[in-house]
Amino acid sequence: MLIIGLVTAATVTFHYGYIIPPSHGGSGLFHAIHGRLCYIPIILGAIWFGVRGGISVALLITALTLPYGRIRGITDSALLLNEYTEMVFYLAIGLTSGILIELQRYERRRREALSKELALKEHLSSLGQMAAGLAHEIKNPLGSIQGSAEILGDDFPPGSRKHELLQVLTKESHRLSRVVEDFLSFARPRPLERTPTQVNDVVRDVVSQAEIENVSGNVSIVPMLDPDLPQAPLDSEKIHQVFLNIILNAIAAMPDGGTLTITTRKEIFNGETFIAASFTDTGHGISKENLEKIFDPFFTTRESGTGLGLSISHVIIQNHNGKIEIQSTLGKGTSVTVLVPIKQEGSIAAR
Repeated sequence: MLIIGLVTAATVTFHYGYIIPPSHGGSGLFHAIHGRLCYIPIILGAIWFGVRGGISVALLITALTLPYGRIRGITDSALLLNEYTEMVFYLAIGLTSGILIELQRYERRRREALSKELALKEHLSSLGQMAAGLAHEIKNPLGSIQGSAEILGDDFPPGSRKHELLQVLTKESHRLSRVVEDFLSFARPRPLERTPTQVNDVVRDVVSQAEIENVSGNVSIVPMLDPDLPQAPLDSEKIHQVFLNIILNAIAAMPDGGTLTITTRKEIFNGETFIAASFTDTGHGISKENLEKIFDPFFTTRESGTGLGLSISHVIIQNHNGKIEIQSTLGKGTSVTVLVPIKQEGSIAAR
């Protein structure tokens, strides 16, 4: 910003401060040179701030050089037309260079994102193969541990120390089993089994499950569902898994209680109809830094979390040609929106 200001000040000073007498060719030479020099701060503004920067600097230079004709006492209509044409050029250059710079930046960001996604997929592919084999090896003996602990628990009266320890063993083995299942779901996701699905019914099932298992605690869940919502070709079990992950995360973000509002609606984008399900909580929110890593595998801010829930959900919705959007404000809450097309060939990748 300082450099742009200094360059602009220098060109304007040059414009007003150096005028050659008519006997030596008039001030037209310096004026013509100045007109070209003004392109420099305009292009610098576009490079650093895009269209807004290019246009802003062009308008500033136009405003600063506009009194030139009056100070010089120019009355010739051709010269005045030349002045105004030059000002139009300033704006055109600011707009054009700004657009080109922003397009270049967008393309660079897109390529970086694709490169990062490709590298992540390659890394996860090799990691997934190893993890899947390891998870299978863990799953079988873990089932034996669970069954043995449950059988042994029947041999001791409730309330006894040994009975309590076996309950802890059973609970923790079930938790470890869920972690293994998450690992397998992420490493080797099974193909989608699409059927005509009513998203409202999936939401109701997930809310009922949360209430029956008493995971909602003192969080009030408020469904606001569109009664005219159409069906969509979805894998209902996987969509159920996605919604449950989102709800559990929302509840965990409100340890002191709060409200989770679930809304469903239709959205039209690029002529295609999508089903949107939004989950809005009044929790502690997510920082911008964490929001950028929210879908990264194994990223979690909770001690008891595996960091796979949202990663799995992200993959599931991508396989449905949909998208998950997250907006969050620290101290106010988070809104997670799941969008899926109502037609199997639909896609929201360009949104």
